[in-house]
Amino acid sequence: MEPLEARVARLEDDREILRTLHGYAHAIDYGDVDAWVDCFAEDALFEVRGRIQYSIRGRAALREFVARHTHAPEAWHKHFMVEPFVDVDGDAAACRSYFTVLRDDGGAPVVGIFGRYRDQLRREPDGRWRFVERVAEVEVWRSDLPPLVVSSPATGR
Repeated sequence: MEPLEARVARLEDDREILRTLHGYAHAIDYGDVDAWVDCFAEDALFEVRGRIQYSIRGRAALREFVARHTHAPEAWHKHFMVEPFVDVDGDAAACRSYFTVLRDDGGAPVVGIFGRYRDQLRREPDGRWRFVERVAEVEVWRSDLPPLVVSSPATGR
C-alpha cells in the first residue's frame, strides 16, 4: 500500500489543479483579467480547435485576448467544466474534461458552445498549478449568438 503522505499529496495536487480549472471559469465570466491570466504559465499556449480556431501564446497575448472577452454584467455567460480526469506526474499534470458555456439569449439560458478541454499543467515555483497548454476542442458552437470576444481572432468581429 502506498504511504499515507504520498496519497495525501496526490489528493492535494488534484484539488489544486481543480482550483485552477474552476478559477479560469469564474475569472473569465466576471472579467477578472488578472486572475484569468494567472491561471497560465508565462509561456503558455491557449488554442481553440474545431468549429472555431485560434491560437494564443504567452501571458501578454492572453491578457489582450481576455480583456476583449465579454463578461458580467454586460453579457451573462457561465463556463462549465465537468468530468475532469487528472493525471499527475511529479510537477507536471495532464487533464481532460468536457466544457460547455451557458449563455443568455434574450433572458433565456441556452447552450452556446460545448466540447472538450485537453490541458497540460505544471507546478510553478510558487507552488501554484498553471496551464502550460490549454486546448479547447469545440464540437458545437451557436454561431447565431453574439461573439464572446470583441474582434475575435476566430470571427474577425
